[in-house]
Amino acid sequence: MQRQRNSRWLIASVTLASISLCTNSFAASDEKLLNMCKACHGQTGHNPFPSIPNLAQQNSQYMVEQLTAFKNGQRQDKTMSKVAKLLTTEQMQQMAHYFSKGKD
Repeated sequence: MQRQRNSRWLIASVTLASISLCTNSFAASDEKLLNMCKACHGQTGHNPFPSIPNLAQQNSQYMVEQLTAFKNGQRQDKTMSKVAKLLTTEQMQQMAHYFSKGKD
């Protein structure tokens, strides 16, 4: 369990340091944040980590609610609580929309 958390933290830390641009539908800063999400949750919302939720085709309203809960402290996770604090409500909606369209 600790090893998985350390792996997630390492991935998020490395991603924060080396984010690259990926899609044309986001502003540059939003693309960086989207890439940070993709580092753990996968390009299309599917990832190989059993401790990290797949976001592909998840309900976008649900994702925004969860991100908001992480941001305001109602929900706790070492990585997600920090990441959610970086997002505006509009960015949360954009990320949720992106992942809700995820491909199988």
